[in-house]
Amino acid sequence: MGIIFKLLTKKIALGWLILIAILFLLYPSYLAYSVKEGEKSKSYSMVKYLEEANETVFINVGIQSIETQSNNTSIPWTKIGIPLTEKKAIIILNYQAKLGIKKPVKIKKISENKYTIVVPAYDVIGIELDKKVPYQLYDMSGDLLSISTEDIDTGQLVTNKLSTKKQKMYLTKYKDQMNSSAKTYYKTLFQGIDKNAKLEFTFE
Repeated sequence: MGIIFKLLTKKIALGWLILIAILFLLYPSYLAYSVKEGEKSKSYSMVKYLEEANETVFINVGIQSIETQSNNTSIPWTKIGIPLTEKKAIIILNYQAKLGIKKPVKIKKISENKYTIVVPAYDVIGIELDKKVPYQLYDMSGDLLSISTEDIDTGQLVTNKLSTKKQKMYLTKYKDQMNSSAKTYYKTLFQGIDKNAKLEFTFE
């Protein structure tokens, strides 16, 4: 009887040890699941203003831009970079710059079927990223001792390139094409109402 009791006691103790071991192994998974289940995400948006728009797009410029930025760690109180501490990022952007006017044209009637169209100065209407491949992180690398170097903010790099200010150069570069597009647009518009309409154009 004593032997049976000892065997039962050992089996119970072994069972408890196995149970504790299983609980110990399962606890991290349970904890991770609990944290994940406890995560909540909320988003709030607010309309700041409404503005009537008189924008007309005359041309869309498809652009592929390769942006490179590098950071390194400098010697304290100097601008001298420490060798082998450089981090570098190369991003390829694909987007479309929309160019046109943000103000309505002025129409001056000269005679019965003759009008002068005064087209305001051209502006950047907006930016639209490519739907298939908007951007690609081509390279993200660091030198041997770059662990202490500040990481490159690729989001800010993209934002800077897509700013309206960066697109201003295309307004001058493609002015002739916009003039031609504006003439075609308003001739089609007017002649849809009056086939005999004759238009002259002035570009501000």
